[in-house]
Amino acid sequence: MGVPNTDRERSPRRQTDEKIIDGRRIAAALCHDVKTAARELQSKYGVTPGLAIIEVGNHNYGQLLDFSGLEPDGPEKLDEHKVNLSNYAELKARMAERCGMHVQILRFSETVTQARLIRIIQGLMEDESIHGILVELPLPQHLNEMEILQAIGPSKDVDGLAFANLGRLMIGGGYKSGAEPSSRPTVPMGVMELLLRSKVDLPGKHAVVLGRSSTVGAPIAALLTAHDCTVTTCHSQSVKVEEHIARADILVSCAGRPGFVRGAWLKPGAVIIDVGMNVVPEGGKGRIVGDVCFEEAVRVASKITPVPGGMGHISFAILLRNVLNLARSAAQLTRIGIGPTGHEMFRCADHLRFPDLGLKVPRVLLPRQGLDFTKWCVIACDQYTSQPEYWKAVKDIVKDAPSTLNLIFPEVYLGDAKGNQQIIRGIRDKMYEYDRDRILEPQHPGFVLIDRKTPHVSSRKGLLVALDLDMYSFEKGSQSLIRPTEKTIPERLPPRIAIREQSPLELPHILVLIDDPSKTVIEPLMARADTFPKLYDFDLMKGSGHLRGWHVAESAAVEGVVAALRSLASPENFRRRYEAAENQGVILFPVGDGNHSLATAKQCWENLKRKGADPETHPARHALVELVNIHDPGMTFEPIHRLVFNIDVDKALKDLQADVEKRGWGPLQMLTGTLATLRNKEKGVHYVEFRSQKRSGVLAIAHSPLVLEVATLTAWLDPYLAGHPSMSVDYVHGEEVIAEKTAEAASNLAFLFPIMDKNDLVKTVVKEGVLPRKTFSMGAADEKRFYFECQRIVPEFTFFKSDFFRRGSVSVPLSER
Repeated sequence: MGVPNTDRERSPRRQTDEKIIDGRRIAAALCHDVKTAARELQSKYGVTPGLAIIEVGNHNYGQLLDFSGLEPDGPEKLDEHKVNLSNYAELKARMAERCGMHVQILRFSETVTQARLIRIIQGLMEDESIHGILVELPLPQHLNEMEILQAIGPSKDVDGLAFANLGRLMIGGGYKSGAEPSSRPTVPMGVMELLLRSKVDLPGKHAVVLGRSSTVGAPIAALLTAHDCTVTTCHSQSVKVEEHIARADILVSCAGRPGFVRGAWLKPGAVIIDVGMNVVPEGGKGRIVGDVCFEEAVRVASKITPVPGGMGHISFAILLRNVLNLARSAAQLTRIGIGPTGHEMFRCADHLRFPDLGLKVPRVLLPRQGLDFTKWCVIACDQYTSQPEYWKAVKDIVKDAPSTLNLIFPEVYLGDAKGNQQIIRGIRDKMYEYDRDRILEPQHPGFVLIDRKTPHVSSRKGLLVALDLDMYSFEKGSQSLIRPTEKTIPERLPPRIAIREQSPLELPHILVLIDDPSKTVIEPLMARADTFPKLYDFDLMKGSGHLRGWHVAESAAVEGVVAALRSLASPENFRRRYEAAENQGVILFPVGDGNHSLATAKQCWENLKRKGADPETHPARHALVELVNIHDPGMTFEPIHRLVFNIDVDKALKDLQADVEKRGWGPLQMLTGTLATLRNKEKGVHYVEFRSQKRSGVLAIAHSPLVLEVATLTAWLDPYLAGHPSMSVDYVHGEEVIAEKTAEAASNLAFLFPIMDKNDLVKTVVKEGVLPRKTFSMGAADEKRFYFECQRIVPEFTFFKSDFFRRGSVSVPLSER
C-alpha cells in the first residue's frame, strides 16, 4: 500500500519549510555536541560516561520512530522508515554508544520483585562507572513505579524524575543559584531547546500549556515562567479552553488527545510546540499524530513542530546530554548546553574556580536590555566627596529611572548614624525591588572584557573576574596572593560594613592590577573581542567617556587567561622580576583602587564564616573586581593630593619643618613656583607643592629615606592631624577643587604630589610593604570605575525577605536629602 497523501502533506519536507521547527535536525546537532564533549571527557580526564537501562518485561513496540537523523556526526538521511531494532532501550543504547558512552541493558522478566529491582538500583548507585540510570516505562502493575523511580538518586537520575530534581526545577525553572537540579526532564527541556534554538522571543509572551502532569506540563510551565513568559496552564477541568488558546503567543500541547487543537482556535502568528504522540488507526495500521490538527494549524502558525519529526527526537537527544552532564558533574566539571542561568549555546570552561590563583569565573547580573544604561551607570561612591553638587546633578539626570545611584551610598552624604541607617535600608529595599522586577538579569558564568574610554585616554582595557577573599589580607606584613598596595585604615570600614551586611548585591568599583609587561592576559582577549558576545556598548553620563563589554566564557578563552596568570604567579618568575627573597610570598593581584571596599568584603566574609557560612558554596567568598594591566597605555597613575581644613597654615609649615629636621631628613627648603615650573630638580630630593590662600610654594626635603613623596609627608601629617581633632582632611584628585577651596578660606591648606612611576609600583610594595593610604589614583576622578555589573552575595535573594514586601514601597536613597 502506498503512503497516504496526508502523510506526504504532513512531512516537514514541504513548501511550508520556513514554518517547520525541525526537531530531527536540532537533535542531530545536539548529539554531535554530546559526542564531541564525550570524546573530550575521555581524552582529557579519562572518564567515559556510563548509562544503565533497566527494562522489565516485553517492550517490543514494533515500528518505532526513525532515529537515523540523530547520527552524532550529523544527519545524512531524514526520510521516515522502519528501523531494525525491537525497542527504545536498544535505540538508546545504540545512540549512546555512538556518542562515546558505555551502556548496560539490564533485562528482567515481568515476575521480578520490587525488592530485587531496588537492590539492583542501589548497586548501580554505588558503581562509579555508571553515571546515569533510567527505567523503561511502563512497569508491570505489581511494581510500585514511584518507589522504583525514586530509588534512583538525583546524581544519576537521567530522566530528571527524582523528587529532588523535580522540586528544584519548580524553583525558578531550576536556574536559581544553589537550586539547580542534577538533571532536568527530557521533554520539558526539549521544548525549551526547540524554542530557543528556533530563536523564539520569550520574555513577555503569553504561553498556554495544555496539560499539568508533574513530569511534563508543570515543568514546562515552570521553565516558560523562568524565561519571563506569562503562562496559563489548561487541563481536563479547564472550561472554554479554546478561548485561552486564542490568546496564546506560544502554545505547548501535551494533552495526549489526537487532533484536539483546531487551527481556528489559534492566534495568527502563534508558535506551536506539539508534544503529543498519539497513535490513530489508518489503513489497518497505526499512524502517529499530535494533539494539534497540523494541516489547519500550519496555515495560521508562524512556527510549528510536526509529529513525528519534532519532540520525539529532541527529547531523545536531551536524554543523552543528561547522561554526559551527570558524568561531568561526577568529575566536578561544568555541564554543557545548560548552565545555572539557562541554555548555553557555547562551551563554557570545564572549571569555574581555580584555587591556586584565588580566581573564579563569576556569574554577573546585568541590567536588562531596553533600560537606559547611561542612567543606570554612575561613578564610584568615594569620588567627589567635597562636591555634593556633582551628586545632585547625577540625581537630576537619573530621576526615577533604574540606576545604580539607588544601590550605593555616596560618601559625600555620610552623616549621623540614624540618617545613615535610613539610607542603608533604602539601598537594601531597592535591591530587592530590582530583583522582583527583573531589572537585573543573571548571565552565564563568564569573565567580562571591558574597554573604557575616558575624557583623557581613548582606551583602558580591563577584565571583570571574581577573587577569593580567603587569599586576600590587608594585615601589616601580609604575604597573600591578593594584597593592598596602600595602607588600610580599619576605622574607615564600619560604615561600609554596615551597608554590605544588609545588601544582597555587590556592585564592584575595585580595580586590581596585574604587572604583565608582555601583555599576556587581557590584551589577547581584546585582539579577538569581536568573536565574543557583546554585553553592552554605551556612553557614560556627564561626559565621562564610553563603556563596552564582552562576555568571555568559552573554554579556550578562560583557560588562556588562567594559563597566563599562572605564569605571572610562578614563584621563580616572581623572585627574578622583583629581586624578592625566598621567604616573600608571590603578589599576583595588587589592589589599586577600592582597597577599603575589598577590605570591607573581607571583613564581612570573615564574619559570615564565624557564623557557619559554607566556604565552598557561599557566594560572598568571592568579590567582583576589574583586573587592569599596569602596562596598559590607558592606565595612568594620578597623584592624590591632601586638602586640610581648619588649619593654621604658618604654624603647620613650621611644625613640618621642625619634624623633618628632628627625623634627620633635612634640610627642608621652601622654594618658589610650582611642581610644574620648578627647574633643576635634584635626584633623591622629595618635592611637595603646598598652596593656601596667602602662601604657596614647593617643599624640598633633601634626605628622606622613603621612596615616595607622599610617604614622607604622611609621616608628619597623620600624627599632626591626630593631635588636632578640629582639623579634617580630604583626598582630592585633580587641581580644580584645590584651587576652589584654597581660595575660599585662609584656613585651608593643600599639599600636591608629583606623578608616581607606575612601573615601579609592585617592586616598591615587595621591597617596602604597602604604601601610605591614598598614595596614587588610577586616573583622574572622572576616569574611575563606574558601577554597572552586579553579583549576588547571599545564597537566597527574594524580596519577600525584605521590609519592602510588607510596606509595598521603598525609599530611594537620595530622595530625602
